[in-house]
Amino acid sequence: MESPQDQSLQYTATWPTTIGSVCIVVGGLSLFGGCLALSGMSEMEQLHTAIPFGDGELSEELIGQLRATEPLVWITNISSLMNIAFSILLTAAGMALLQRARKARITLLYWSIFYVLFTLAAVWLNWEPRMELVNQNKEVEGMFLAQIAISMPLYLALPIFLLIFLNRKQTRNEVASWR
Repeated sequence: MESPQDQSLQYTATWPTTIGSVCIVVGGLSLFGGCLALSGMSEMEQLHTAIPFGDGELSEELIGQLRATEPLVWITNISSLMNIAFSILLTAAGMALLQRARKARITLLYWSIFYVLFTLAAVWLNWEPRMELVNQNKEVEGMFLAQIAISMPLYLALPIFLLIFLNRKQTRNEVASWR
């Protein structure tokens, strides 16, 4: 029969494996998405599939309007490169967490803070030049709302969870006992 202390040690010993694995998987998927974005795959076309109305495909006129209001190419490329860098860092920090390296906690906390800021800035840079189009076109408004209501919460779920979980006293104490 296990004592309560043994059960506590067993519980605290499993979270690094679970969270580290999640970080590796999310980092790998984000890396794939960043590479697709760098190769020119349009986020607008992806968002268009998330809205429940319209023709299912972007019209040539709408594509022209979106291109006319898109951020400068160098901004989009830097954003894609930063997404790739964030993805690699998340994957590496997940691997460090699996190895129970102390630096993993701090790395993930910094990653979380900067990733939240990056995500908010990227959304603003993408939509600020298009706000007039959002107000004029229901399909573009639907894409904007899909990004705000679906994409952003998904992008921000892991970093917000990490900020909360990795700052818990129990987590900090356990990490302090690692090598």
